[in-house]
Amino acid sequence: MHDYEYGAMYELETSYWWYVARRALAVELLEDEIQGRDPVRILDVGCGTGANLGAFDRLGQATGIDASMDALHFSQTRGINAAVQSVVEDLPFASRTFDVVTALDVLEHTDDDLLALREIQRVCRPAGLFLATVPAYGFLWSEHDEALKHRRRYTAHELRNKLTVSGFEVVRTSYFISTLFFPILALRIWQGLHKTSTHPKTSIQVLPNWINTGLVGLLGLERKLFQRTNLPFGVSIVALARPGKP
Repeated sequence: MHDYEYGAMYELETSYWWYVARRALAVELLEDEIQGRDPVRILDVGCGTGANLGAFDRLGQATGIDASMDALHFSQTRGINAAVQSVVEDLPFASRTFDVVTALDVLEHTDDDLLALREIQRVCRPAGLFLATVPAYGFLWSEHDEALKHRRRYTAHELRNKLTVSGFEVVRTSYFISTLFFPILALRIWQGLHKTSTHPKTSIQVLPNWINTGLVGLLGLERKLFQRTNLPFGVSIVALARPGKP
């Protein structure tokens, strides 16, 4: 993403509804995986400004990587020092190092997502778990994607295929943020018709506290549904996969 976006991310990552809901879902899924096991090693790929890494560190020994030194500086401001500068396509770790690898809205930033997935598969232990989230549907492409330097958006079918080709056994894929799909679709269409800025900006807007809290609560209810069944559409896609046999 553009460097100036990291400051906004740092300010909002612990409170903005999108970040809060995604992190809560990730923590729930990892808790289901870990379930009181001995301390596990977790790698957060594309750790950004560190809020997710801080949450994962309470579940095990968490390490982060990010290509941006600005992002790592913000992580350090949060008191998180277990992060190093690296690109996902060339991770500085030995094979089969981590029990859990997460990539929350990272793959869409890579020039070669298949190379990134193969590298993630390499560092994941044979019985490990990979958790990924990516933005859904090319028709939702907007100025928001340009500001974040996305290369692509996905469908669930496409993501499953890429995971399989990269050596993973897919456990599950589901859409997420389904309850807000149509409002967000309308917003993206409106923004496309009324774009006036020469520099792309994200669609993240600071909301009144009661609206932000309401959206967090709404997506909390959606998470309960997500735990029971796959959602047929949404703004994001969530994937769980395990490394296949060598």
